[in-house]
Amino acid sequence: MVIGWIAFALVMAVVEVASVAFYAAFLALGAIAAAVAALFGADVFVQAAVFLVIALLGILVVRPWLVRRRGPRLASGAQGMIGKTGIVVEPIKGEHVGGHVRLAGESWPAVSADDKPIPADATVTVTEIRGSTLVVQQ
Repeated sequence: MVIGWIAFALVMAVVEVASVAFYAAFLALGAIAAAVAALFGADVFVQAAVFLVIALLGILVVRPWLVRRRGPRLASGAQGMIGKTGIVVEPIKGEHVGGHVRLAGESWPAVSADDKPIPADATVTVTEIRGSTLVVQQ
């Protein structure tokens, strides 16, 4: 049974590396603990109990602590553009009539944050995202 627990632990380790969700890691730790119990001659019910206790303690107690300590997530996608600067490539006419801004090598539809016109070639900062439209200010 030791080899079965170790094989399960290895599979869970691979799943954890693929998902990075901190669930499968605790299943792997529980399986290692159950393998140690099996190595010392514990019957299958004790092995299962050891597996469950370690896995559940990890998921219910340790995982929340680890997730809190992981720190803030990096903004990505559209939210990652807030605060970035771009160049107006098609004038923003104001009064809810947008133009286009080049940001990160792409052209994005944009409107002015204060509804004032912004000329072409002006440098602007993204203040907000509305759908797929950047809200910018000069």
